Amino acid sequence: MTTVFRLFLALALGSLLAGCGTTSLEAISDFDESYDFSAVKTLKILPIDRTSAAEKLISDLQVERIDQALASELQAKGFATTDEREAADLYLSWHLVTREKTDIRSYNATSLYNCWRCGPPVSDVSVRQYTEGTFIVDLIDPLRNRSVWRSTIQSRLKANPDPERAAENRALAASAIFANFPPRD
Repeated sequence: MTTVFRLFLALALGSLLAGCGTTSLEAISDFDESYDFSAVKTLKILPIDRTSAAEKLISDLQVERIDQALASELQAKGFATTDEREAADLYLSWHLVTREKTDIRSYNATSLYNCWRCGPPVSDVSVRQYTEGTFIVDLIDPLRNRSVWRSTIQSRLKANPDPERAAENRALAASAIFANFPPRD
């Protein structure tokens, strides 16, 4: 990876929750219908896996901020978080997946005024490279060691998210992630 790309990715990845933008976020959730979510009271947030390229570039401070946003949202919904695996009804694991994308748009440019030497309408093409991030949260049943609930958000990553809005944006993203948790019949 080039140094510039690594710098961009480091800034963008840890800021996925902070830089998702001002539009409303919508998460996609799925769950195991046979699992009894009414028994869930306490969750343990697991440490992130630092083996993937994306998570290697996230600072410990960024991880703590994301963990705190998720824990705050769970607590607002009436769940407790714990540091003890044995006390948890579910484990929470999250990770990021990124990929480079290209946005190509073409425009027909016409002149809005009359002038001599104005030619025929011309087409213009805009090509933009960006990084799309997918933030994935899994809730894992410790007895079966398998995920029983998953929620994801996709967003363009910002290279330089506004630090003043970062906490608010993390809270909005955490709220979107847990909007359908616990699942209702």
